[in-house]
Formats: sequence, structure tokens, C-alpha cells
Amino acid sequence: MRKFLREKSSYIILICILLIQIIFMIFYCDMKKGYFVDEVWSYGLANSYYHAQIWEDGALDNPEISPEIFKDYLTVNKGETFKFGSVIYNQTHDSHPPLFYMVLHAISSCFPGQFSKWFGLIPNLLYYAITIVFLYKISRLIKKDKYFAFFPILFFGFSIAAVNMVTYIRMYMLLTMWCTIFAYEHLSIMATRKIKKRNLISILIATFGGLFTHYYFVIFAFPMVLVQMIWMIMRKDYKMTGMYVLSGAIGGAGAVVCYPTILKNLTGTGVSHSQTTLQNMHNFSDWFVRIKQFWKIVSEEMFGSIFTLILIICCLGIVAYFITHIIWEMKLQYKDDHYYITVKDKQLSQTAYIKVKRETYLVIDIVITCIFVFVIASKISPWQVNRYIMNLFPFLSLLFCYVVYSIYKAWIKNRAKLLVVMTVSMMLIGGLTYYVNDPCYLYPEGENNIAISKKYADTSCVYIYTLSYIMVNEALELQNYDRLYQMNYKEIDEDIPDVSIENSKLVVYIDRILDEEYDAFGEKNTMNTEDCLERIGEITGLKKSKELYQDEKTYAYVLYK
Repeated sequence: MRKFLREKSSYIILICILLIQIIFMIFYCDMKKGYFVDEVWSYGLANSYYHAQIWEDGALDNPEISPEIFKDYLTVNKGETFKFGSVIYNQTHDSHPPLFYMVLHAISSCFPGQFSKWFGLIPNLLYYAITIVFLYKISRLIKKDKYFAFFPILFFGFSIAAVNMVTYIRMYMLLTMWCTIFAYEHLSIMATRKIKKRNLISILIATFGGLFTHYYFVIFAFPMVLVQMIWMIMRKDYKMTGMYVLSGAIGGAGAVVCYPTILKNLTGTGVSHSQTTLQNMHNFSDWFVRIKQFWKIVSEEMFGSIFTLILIICCLGIVAYFITHIIWEMKLQYKDDHYYITVKDKQLSQTAYIKVKRETYLVIDIVITCIFVFVIASKISPWQVNRYIMNLFPFLSLLFCYVVYSIYKAWIKNRAKLLVVMTVSMMLIGGLTYYVNDPCYLYPEGENNIAISKKYADTSCVYIYTLSYIMVNEALELQNYDRLYQMNYKEIDEDIPDVSIENSKLVVYIDRILDEEYDAFGEKNTMNTEDCLERIGEITGLKKSKELYQDEKTYAYVLYK
């Protein structure tokens, strides 16, 4: 028994860490009370029956609409369960491949007519657990030191970045899972210089899954595949190269066959987001600004907003080691009641051969991939937000831990002290991150917002917007009203007189973009929030107002006499 525990101790520790991390994530999942508009869209695109967008099929032609339209959009109705054809149809009207939505639809189909955050969070927890396991396996590949492999999974697994990935009900946690699986199989082939049937099958599945989840998988896979092929060809292992390419090609082709729209969106001829991505690639003027913004995101979510300082310290540590151990051999000695620094010139009179360790070229491969993905994603992303580089966070954690561990190991020879210093460093940086930042997808006010809508359920409600899609952000609130109206702010004079006023009150939701100079189309806004409230008050006679709440997209008011 003792022998078994000793041999399997690493896996036992891994399981214990993973269980603690899952409990940690469940705690944050439970704290999630609201949703970003894209998360609500996830449910709509997954569950709405052949109705991708809320405004399609003339659903918003009349100012008064049924509140049930939102419930029908977000949940699976009876008779519409497990209709994956509908999911694929909806995605042809959106900008992403359908795998994430198919999983969400499958779970929602088990609970017709119901909406729950757990339908999206439970799969994310599974993707997170698999990501942790493969990050551990990659860490073991790079360093045979069994203790090192725990630091990347601890640093990433408890980070705010990981919390954001799990609590954000979109496809980015799933994408990250496919990337870690793909990277592990890729690096495993490079490390062992062998390719097994298991590697080929895993690469095929990861390629299919990644491409069937998000197009950014292509950006991640490209540099890894390129480095792998160059490495194989340099070794003149053409058979291995052919098997490797064939495996990935079958996976990619399978995804395209199942969802041909992939080709349109990858070439920029599909929906608007793919066109925007292509346009961003052609514009070189904002490259530095975009990279700076994404650098800030990495710093905030993983390194307590001091990423640049940490890099400088690491570079100084590397330079100091190079000087004291490579150029000169320096030692601190105590002699004759004094400390002395002994310096030995290490210039060589003959050619020196430095062996490139396996871990070195594996790390270089990861570095190349991270730099490529970071730069390209920074440039082409429609918005400068964290989700477009989430799949890099596990690998950035690995690289960071590798650099810090290597520096400490060069200076600290005692293993126990090394592990203590490394642990303290990780805890300090992780703790600082939570001190200066908060997870950004919890929306603790969301529960209160829904309660407010239920309180005013018997009061008529009107939503004023610049673009109708923004109503999806308040779908869980709007479905609670007995009578619901919607209109563009330019149509207030025409449509507000038809609004039925109940209880001498009117709940008004107003798109926050009205307080900006231009709307989403770049047109100048002709009214702001105050103007809207004043005009509605003049028409309805409800000239007093009270703010109920505000969120990222909307102001909510109640108007009364």
C-alpha cells in the first residue's frame, strides 16, 4: 500500500488539488447572479427554434410585443427538444461554430421551459477540469521535476482569469480545453520523437472540436503545426510528418463538412464579425494600441496589474545568472572574518558545445505560439476584451512558473527552500490579483434587477433603444412584465401615445448608448437619456421619475405623476 501511494502520490495530489479547485469554482459560480448580453444570447442561439435573433421574422414590427417572446427565445419549448438542426441554423446567422451551443441546447432540452445558469456553468466546470489535467500533463512533459508541475495548475486554476473563464457562459472555456489537449499531443510528439495512434486520434479530435468551437483555434494551431512540421522535416521523418498532417487535416475537414459556414467566416465573407476581423487585419495604424490594451488585460487578470514589473525582475534575474554562472563563476565566501566574492573567468579557449535540453525547445514552441496568438488576436478582435485571449491564460501561467522556478532553482539549491519560496511567490501574486481586481462576469446586482421587474410586473413597460438587439441584455427582466412595448428612440413621438398606462406608472428601460455622441452605426444621437425621459413624460403626463437600477447596457426608471 505504501509503495502504491508513493508511486501514485503525484496523481493523488493532482486529484485533491482538482477537487479543491472545482469547489472553489462552484463557489464563484453560485455568486453569479447576472449575465453579460452575449451570455443571454448563448441561450437564445442554442434554444430558440429556428429563430436566431430576437428581431427576426417581423417579431418587433409592432411596438407592443408579448413578454413571452423572451422566455421562448431563451428556453427549449416542449416538442423542440434536441433539435440540433435548429442550433446549426441559428449559428449560420451568427458568428461562431455550433459545438458550444449544441451542448447548451442538449442540457436545456432535459429541462423544457426552464432557464438556469447551471446549464452553461456545469459544462464549463467540466472543460475547466480537463484543462487543468492537460496543463499538468504539459508541465510534466516540460520538466521531469514532479513538484514543478503543480505550480502552473495552482497559479492558473485559482486565478481571476480562470474564474472569468468558468463563469462566462460562452465558448471560451471549451476552446481553451481543446487548445490544451492539442498542445499536449503536439508537445508529446516533439518530446518523445514518436507518434502513436493515440496521438493521432487525439489530434484529430482536438482539431475537429477546436474548429467546431471557435475560429480562433486556427490562430492557436497554426504556429504549433508549423513548428512541428519544420522539426519533423529537419529530422527527415517524412512518414511521421505525413501521419501528423493527415490526422489534423481529417479533423479540420470533418468540422468543415459538418458546418460548411466555417469557410465563409474564416475568409471574411460570412457574417459581419468575420468581415470586421478581416478589416482590422488590414489596418496597421492601431496595432500598438491594441497590443497595449491586451497586455493590460493579461496583467490585470493574472499578475495583479504588475506584469511589466514582474517581467523586468525576471529579466534581471536571468541576466544576473548569466553573468555570475556563464561569463564568470562568482561565489560568496567567508574568510578571515570577512565576506569575499570570488570571481573565476570562464572564457574558453576551445569550442564549447551546449546541449539544448528537451524542455528548452518545448518551451520555445509554447513561447512562439503565445506570441503569435497574442499579437494576431490583439489585432483582429472586434473588441479589446479578455475573452479573445482566454485560451492563452493556461500557457502564460505555465511559462511564468517555468521562468520563476528556473531562476529560483539557479540560486536556491535546497529543494525545500525552493518550494517554499516558489509557493510564497505564487500566493503573493495571486493574492495581489484578487486584491486589485474582481471577477468580471458575476454581476451580483442581477438578482436584484430581476426582483425589481417582478415587483412592477403589473405595470406597463417600454424599452427605448438605438438597436433592438440590446433588449436581449434585459431578457430575464422583460419577460416578467404583463404588458411590454419596444421602440427606437426616434419613434417615441409616434409610438408612445399607444402605450397603455397601468396604475399611473410606467417602467422605462433606456439604452445607455444614447448618452454617447454616436450610436453603434456611427450616426449622431439626437436625444440623450434625460431628453427621452422628458419627452415620454410630456406625452404620458408622467413627469416624475425614479431610477430603479442601471447596468452595463441599460438604465431602468419608473415614471409616475
